[in-house]
Amino acid sequence: MSTRVLVVDDSPTIRKVVSHLLDANGYETLTADNGEDAIQKLREEKVDLVLTDFVMPKMNGYQFCREVRGDPALHNLPIVLMSAKGDKIRGQFVQQTGAMDAITKPFDPLALVAVIENALARHKAGAVRTEPPPPSSDPAQRPSNSEIIAVDLELSDDPGLRRSQIAQKFAGAIGKMIGPGLAGESGSDERLQASIKRALTPERVGSLAGLLRTLDFGADARVILSGDLSCISIAEVLQMLELQRQTGALSIATMSSEVTLYIRDGMLDLAQSRGLPAWYRLGRYFVRQNVITQEELSHFLEHRAGSKRLIGDALLQLDMATEAQLADALKMQTSELVYEVVGWKQGRFTFTRDAMSPEATLAQLGLTPGGIVMEGFRRVDEWRLIEGSFDFDDTLQRDSGAVERLSGSAELTEQERKVLDAIDGQRTVRQILDYVHGSTFDVCKILYQFLNSRVVRRRAA
Repeated sequence: MSTRVLVVDDSPTIRKVVSHLLDANGYETLTADNGEDAIQKLREEKVDLVLTDFVMPKMNGYQFCREVRGDPALHNLPIVLMSAKGDKIRGQFVQQTGAMDAITKPFDPLALVAVIENALARHKAGAVRTEPPPPSSDPAQRPSNSEIIAVDLELSDDPGLRRSQIAQKFAGAIGKMIGPGLAGESGSDERLQASIKRALTPERVGSLAGLLRTLDFGADARVILSGDLSCISIAEVLQMLELQRQTGALSIATMSSEVTLYIRDGMLDLAQSRGLPAWYRLGRYFVRQNVITQEELSHFLEHRAGSKRLIGDALLQLDMATEAQLADALKMQTSELVYEVVGWKQGRFTFTRDAMSPEATLAQLGLTPGGIVMEGFRRVDEWRLIEGSFDFDDTLQRDSGAVERLSGSAELTEQERKVLDAIDGQRTVRQILDYVHGSTFDVCKILYQFLNSRVVRRRAA
């Protein structure tokens, strides 16, 4: 029978996040939203451990622990406290409450599981004495000092130079790890591949992964929360970070794309992306605001090849945009990147505490995640209707008779007129999006309406 853990917290998001995490690690979870409800469940259900918040309405963590310790049927039950004030409660209240341990929210999933396992082991050891397993004597299973330790790196504060430094260190580490094995190998590719597999042990790959985590945020980067999007949505993670007023970088990645949201005291300061289509690039939002034309943007990009200056800074320097226009463009870009990741059902997320970028520090947009997430949900619901209507590589053409009837019976909005003008029987949906420069969602929604009203149709291949 699985170990049963009762999760007690007044936040529905925390209860759901923790339950998903523990379920994924083989535990069976029950939940309660306050101490009184938890006491009732403990008297009705068999529970092996309680994971409880400290600050709760009706009955706080201290009162809950006192109630449990005073009940003869429950007084031996192991309890772990969790709170945003974990460092303080660890020293001040763990002894007083009789709790086994305490952990700070938001927490790293591995750390939470480790605390629970340790608490269960200590509780069991109180009744049954067990001997610890002997330490491993296999040298191959112990990372050596020559392997990568990110803290040993002297990294530049400049993000671009830091990425180059880490890339070089990564390449050098791979060479050191697999070089000795390859030196004695020759001949078939199979033998070389086998040598590489022997050299890249899980411990060494873990060391390399630790180095890569410093790529964007430096050697002091500390991942305190991570998970799978198939279990926990980004909307729930953002809600938790907002409630906890956390500061850091939330990275959401699939096999081909990545979006990083920079958060300060729970608010969104900036979003950046890699691997997404060109319509999420900042220049597009300047065109949408009529700050510059597409021709001016193309000319600007052509003549800045090789420049590392950010496009927003460059446009400000050339007096082609104002600071207010840059802020508006960044807000539009950040919002639409959040709309994008709200709909992701596959991938992973990590939250790195106190990690920021120079761009986010300068932007400080201070956007409230809640409203943006709600708009994202609305778009996800509508996109389910839109996505089956056409493919981005479909070529669309107008029905001249339907267009005449539409023009005579209804007044098109300016954006609808732009979309209609872009449909020439030659452009694909993807090219129409590039031509119009509007919101991808809004343009696709207009195309969906045009297709349903027979104003346009797919051109036969």
